[in-house]
Formats: sequence, C-alpha cells, structure tokens
Amino acid sequence: MKFALYQPWIYLHGGLERSLLELVTRSRHEWTVYTGHYEPENTFSGFRDVDVRVVGHTTVNRSIKGVLTSVLNVALQRLPLEPQVRGLVVWCDGVGDMITFRNRALPLFNICSTPLRPVFDPVYSSMAKNHRGLLGRLAFSLFSHTFKVVDRLAWRRYRGVFATSREVRNRILAGGLHDGGKDMIMAYPGIEWSASPDVRYEPFILLPGRIMWTKNIQQGIEAFLMARLPAPWKLVVAGFVDRKSRVYLEELQRISGSEGRVEFVVSPDDEQLNDLYRRCAFCLFTPLNEDWGIVPLESMAHAKPVIATARGGPLESVIDGSTGFLHEPDDLAGWSRSIAALATDRERLLAMGAAALQHVKRYRWEEFVRTIDDALEAWVVEGAVSSANSGDSMSSEDRRFNPAP
Repeated sequence: MKFALYQPWIYLHGGLERSLLELVTRSRHEWTVYTGHYEPENTFSGFRDVDVRVVGHTTVNRSIKGVLTSVLNVALQRLPLEPQVRGLVVWCDGVGDMITFRNRALPLFNICSTPLRPVFDPVYSSMAKNHRGLLGRLAFSLFSHTFKVVDRLAWRRYRGVFATSREVRNRILAGGLHDGGKDMIMAYPGIEWSASPDVRYEPFILLPGRIMWTKNIQQGIEAFLMARLPAPWKLVVAGFVDRKSRVYLEELQRISGSEGRVEFVVSPDDEQLNDLYRRCAFCLFTPLNEDWGIVPLESMAHAKPVIATARGGPLESVIDGSTGFLHEPDDLAGWSRSIAALATDRERLLAMGAAALQHVKRYRWEEFVRTIDDALEAWVVEGAVSSANSGDSMSSEDRRFNPAP
C-alpha cells in the first residue's frame, strides 16, 4: 500500500526524526513524506533517500506567535496527495493535527510522539508559564485553552492512533483527545540491537541528545561536578544545537567551569555519536518529563547503564538498580551518588551494562515498524469493507483490530 505522512518540521537529530526515518525506510508499504520545514543538512542523512516534499510553511519559532502562525498555515494547507495513496498519517508532536481540517478525503491516522507539550504536558506547561511575565502567562493560558478545543476537533477525524509510550497515552487521555479504546495502539520506537556490540568502557560519561533548555542538561553537569571523580574522568555533552539554543549552550559552558572536566561536542554526525556511545562508561539522561526517549535505549544497546530522570519515558524503559538508576530531578545528591557508584565499581558497571543490553532487545525497530504496518493495513481494509457495507465511514465501535502491545 502507499501512504502519505505529514510532519510539520524535519530539521533536527532527534528521537522523532529517527523514528520517522526508520518507519519509512523499513516499512513494507510505500511512503511519501510531506513537511512544512525541511533542513536536510541538519537532520539524519538517511532522509536524502526518502521522498520528502516541502509544502506550505511552518516556522521553527516556538513562541506563541510562531506556533499560532504554524497552526494557521497547517490548517489551511491542502496536500497534493497522489491518487494511489490509501491513507494520510500525521506524525503528531504538536500542531500537525491541524492538517486534518483540509485533508479529509482519505482515512486519517496518527502516530503520536506527544500532543503539543506546552498545552498537554503538565511539567512542560508549568515551565513555559514560569518563563513569562503576567501578561505572557495570561496570553499563554488563553492560547492553551483555545488550542485544546481546536485540537480535540482535529483528533475526532483519526480512524486509528499509535501512542509511542504510556506517558504519551496518558497525556492523550488526560487532554480529552481520545478515549483510549481499541483504535489506540502502543508502538514503542526502538533501536538497532546486536547481541555482542563492539564496546569499550573508557573513563568518561556521555550526556547525549539535543542541547536545549527542555533537556535539563545543567542537572547532569552539576551532578557530575558534585561527584568529584578523579582524573581522567570527564563528562561529554554531545548533541545538536539550533539557533534558539545558542544562549543556553553558552550558559552550560559557563557553569561547567574552566578546568576542562566537561567537554561539548556540538552537532556530532552519526559516526561520531556512535563512537561516543561505544567508548563511554555509561550515560546520563536528564530531561524533566520526556515522552519516551531514544537515548536510554541507545545507551543500553551499547551495553551501557543509564542514569535517568524518574519521570516520563525512562520509567518504562529503565529498570532502577538493574539497567541503570532513576532519580527525581531535584535529587542532585542521588544523581551524584549514582555517578560515583558506576565510575568507581567496574564490576558493577559491567554487570549493569550486560543487563541493559539484554533488557533493551525488546525495543527493536522491526517490532515498531511491524506494529504500524499491520495496523494501518488492517484499518484501511476494514474501513473499505465497512464503507462498502454501510455507504458511510466506519465508527470507532465498528473497528475490531486490536493487536497485542
């Protein structure tokens, strides 16, 4: 079957972009990807082999004005879909749902990495409010209320939804976007797994991922410095930095001090990042309330334990005390103790790394893609049968496809 996929932005080295790329390149179906903002030089090189088409315009400015501009542009966009396309899949991480208003001729499906975080993630929403003055908070509250109403209307048009973690599913339910019935399926993004990866355990800790304020990277830096590990131990912060995060990077470099204990690798390519994973002793994952998190999976796939925030996705992927450690964001002393424990006990480090490698094999790209391929095909076929029998589109009660999670 041929499907179209819409995502408003493809311009980063992030978990969403990685998951999208793995889906369209591994799928047994044929895909055309539509986006309103594409920077092939700044995202994964594999997209150059994908049929990516730029339509309309979405801005990467995530201010209220910027988001509103993108919402309107997406809502007014009619995609130039080819006649053989059997369904339109929206990869949702915010405003992409708006594409459903002018593109309803085909069955609509949703792969949800998260509903719009400033509106539907209580942790992110609180942080967004605290960054604003009184008038800004009032404008933000008005925007949040209005967006919820409009987004719920958009979600009514989906025949099937994939939630990429339980955390994402909970945000969907709490936001009143879906009732969690049989047409919602869990599909965990995964990793490329090997039973015997080529790894070393050199005296440095890796903190990978996008360098931006929502990733709470200062937590990892402060915990590492508090641990007071002897030389040659160091912390390596490696990730993509977009224009709006340059000031944040400068602040991180300031708090890191001048002793050279913290190293920054800005915008590493895939080969550089894989080499860092291969050689590091273990990883840190500091976001406050991540939707899912590819970093803990990649760490464990390299037989490396991960110290992560005890919220969101890591609660589902990391086993505390076995494949890594989980700590609340404000437990800086706990983070520091775990860093010291892994750095000073090599036998424990290796044992937890081995446990991590075995645990993470349940999260493979093959399973993620198979789940989506099977469900889309079944939903399209059942929808066609239901329409032929009733002369109308099928209701959620008529859907019977419910694969095991």
